[in-house]
Amino acid sequence: MSVEEVYFIPRENMTSVYNSEDIMDLSEKAYFHFMNYEEEILYILEEENVKGLLSIGDLERFYNDDVNCFEVNQKYTFLNSVDYDEAVKFFGRVRSVNEIPVISANNRLEGIIRYKKAEELRKLQRRTLQEAKKNKWYRNEIRRFISSTKAKVLLYAHHTPSVRYEEYEIWKKRQRNESDVKWKGMEEDEWKIFWGSEYEDGIADAMEKEVKLSNLVVSNGIAAFSDRNGRCYQFIDGYRVTKNNPVAAERNIFMFGPCIVLGGYCKDEQTIETYLQDLLIRDGYIEWKVLNRGLFGPEYCYHSMFAEKLTENDIVIIWYEEKWLPKKAARQLIFQGDLTDVFDSFPSLADYFVDSTWHCNYLVNQRLAQRMYGDLCATGALDAPKRISIPERIQNYYIGWDIWKYFSQYFEQYKLYKRTGDGKSGAIVMNCNPFTKGHRYLIEQALKTVENLYIFVVEEDKSYFKFQDRLEMVRRGVSDLAGVHVAPSGRYIISQHTFAQYFEKDQIERVDSMDYDVYIFGEVVAAGLGIQYRFVGEEPLDQVTRAYNDTLKRILPDFGVMVIEIPRITVEKCGQEVVSATLVRKALQEKDMYMLEKLCPESTITYLKEQRNL
Repeated sequence: MSVEEVYFIPRENMTSVYNSEDIMDLSEKAYFHFMNYEEEILYILEEENVKGLLSIGDLERFYNDDVNCFEVNQKYTFLNSVDYDEAVKFFGRVRSVNEIPVISANNRLEGIIRYKKAEELRKLQRRTLQEAKKNKWYRNEIRRFISSTKAKVLLYAHHTPSVRYEEYEIWKKRQRNESDVKWKGMEEDEWKIFWGSEYEDGIADAMEKEVKLSNLVVSNGIAAFSDRNGRCYQFIDGYRVTKNNPVAAERNIFMFGPCIVLGGYCKDEQTIETYLQDLLIRDGYIEWKVLNRGLFGPEYCYHSMFAEKLTENDIVIIWYEEKWLPKKAARQLIFQGDLTDVFDSFPSLADYFVDSTWHCNYLVNQRLAQRMYGDLCATGALDAPKRISIPERIQNYYIGWDIWKYFSQYFEQYKLYKRTGDGKSGAIVMNCNPFTKGHRYLIEQALKTVENLYIFVVEEDKSYFKFQDRLEMVRRGVSDLAGVHVAPSGRYIISQHTFAQYFEKDQIERVDSMDYDVYIFGEVVAAGLGIQYRFVGEEPLDQVTRAYNDTLKRILPDFGVMVIEIPRITVEKCGQEVVSATLVRKALQEKDMYMLEKLCPESTITYLKEQRNL
């Protein structure tokens, strides 16, 4: 690197400088910045003095080290002046960093000297940072489950065994060749080797068809297979069938995990669970039955264990990636194992595994079941006396990583933060199709209770007025009110993902559950923003909205959120009919300016005149 490749950026042109008093959550602020801006270092000031800095590497280490406290780095290298020669020497020594701060003798940040890092390296940094945050989240979820469940827990880490170059190339070739003609990219001769003595003509085709017909039903964020009775796969009540379950068994061994736990490329009688069941029966443990809660892929496969009804007489076996295993766990964890040597015991992985060590044949499952059975016996859990215990679940819904990741970005994007101090915070979710005096009245009444009010405008474009029009009318309609924060509702606050019936009111004969929308609001949104109140308008006519209000009242108090229902105002000289957006749209279609002015605030009238030429 030469002096010509580096350049100086003065502080006033930097976007990576933050005052410590403006930061509510340092790790979330840093994560959002590193994922959305080019800088790799943040500079934290306190009364204009440099308090410390943190790099993208510092944040990644925080996620990977499984610790709770994240602090700014107060030991770092800096220059006292714009010295390009010294900067080049520093970059030569520390190749992972592409900038160095210039800090004056009185501890004031003057700017930075930097060089442009290759775009591919920057993308790689973002990918590894996102992966590290995801790993931390999963570690915390495993720890939460272990600490909350009554059942005894065994954890197995999925380590990748030593894979020879030739085997790895075979796997890559299969992945490239996968098509409708070649399932998993494998020739029939390869399937014969994979199935060995269990091979049957047409078995691969039959299994492929059944895999494609296996439907996942997702309710309250928890996925389960719909019932199916196939040649290879049978599903009953969300479980894959384990053969030979004792009819009279009163104690359960639940297994949770992805494809390898499900037995994705094996028949019901060839899964780990069935082989484990056979070993239990062989040795007289007929009071135990093994239940298969595996799923294809990792997206949903751990959600259901939080909703499973368990007792202290049950055992739970969880198969996780090694990087998701917590370093510290609760007393319910009775065993933590490593099965790498089982994989290493096979002479040719390409003959026993389709395209990775997650996708194995029945012979691998046999050995895995034997190892797990030995581990279970060693813990003594199979012989523990049965106690009187009531089955309990941790919760009846689950909010997965993708939703938490989304809201991490969402809060930062719209500058929504938990307010400090004694001020109360509330929220209203509004469609505002368009913004009426009724909406304004609801907001004014809410502000009599709270100092900070978040208004989430429904973002789905399923209404008479487009979302951007509705959002703008709300912003104009509350511009004179202090403490009001307006934002789009996003993907998970009254949306097609969480409450599709809201947008199909005219076709609804029966109102289905909208619980999941409310759970997300309570656990993620209200907790993240410190919301203590949810305000709604009284709903005398709309059955869907009325049912939703009842759901809010039923669920949100469990999250410390009080639901306040406010009576709607009526229209003067119109038979005391309540103010509604429906009346506004009717008046708009009839070009009834008198009624529009009765129903809408001046800000909405002005906007409609601008957009509709009234």
